[in-house]
Amino acid sequence: MNLSAAELFDGPSRHHVIEDLCRGQRLGRHALVFVLVIAGFGGLYGAVLGLWRSPLLGFYVAVKFPLLLITTALLTSVFNWMAASALGLALRYTQVAVMMLFALAIAAVVLGSVAPIAWFMTMSAPPPASSARTVHNILYLLHTGMVGSAGIAGTLFLSKVLNVVADRRRSLKIYAVWILSFALTGGEVAWLLRPFVGSVYHPVVFIRADSYQRNVYEFVGSDILPHLLSSITEDPCQNTSPCSQP
Repeated sequence: MNLSAAELFDGPSRHHVIEDLCRGQRLGRHALVFVLVIAGFGGLYGAVLGLWRSPLLGFYVAVKFPLLLITTALLTSVFNWMAASALGLALRYTQVAVMMLFALAIAAVVLGSVAPIAWFMTMSAPPPASSARTVHNILYLLHTGMVGSAGIAGTLFLSKVLNVVADRRRSLKIYAVWILSFALTGGEVAWLLRPFVGSVYHPVVFIRADSYQRNVYEFVGSDILPHLLSSITEDPCQNTSPCSQP
């Protein structure tokens, strides 16, 4: 595992990886390395991600989170391959698929490195209860932000690959399309595989029975953000007695 992580972040090793991706060489070996890195570091972060709700959910998410990353890589690879071709960049599908794994392997290593911080944040939060909806929503947005930031960090390495195989203007267009593809696909795959943080109103399960209802963007816009805004703006002493007591 250490060799795999070094291959992603060590300068000379990473340069050789990028060269192989551009030339379409040793793709099978690199794909295997990337999948193992995602499984290890993604599983570590996933365990912390689900730990707030219960240790059982932590175990479930340790399995599901790498699956989320790998599934997102494979699903986006089909569209991104066609998009690159439409924008004038001829790449083999296997090249694009391994590039997607490359980006999310780097994201997994970034998330694994911040797992101790996420664990401290989780352990410092109030325990899950029916009154802890605000805590759940805050953790949901914090983890979403961390995963999104790690994903952007991973895709920055894709821009390095694109700058080698295409002129700057074309590479920027393709990179923008690929970023959008990652965001839309990753969000919906995560929604289908929920729970991750774990709702305080539902039992702990591997995958929710209603996973095909609604979508993640509707959920954030109609549930998470409105509740947080109301929690911030409401009077904490309204309809409560402890505020009037010493």
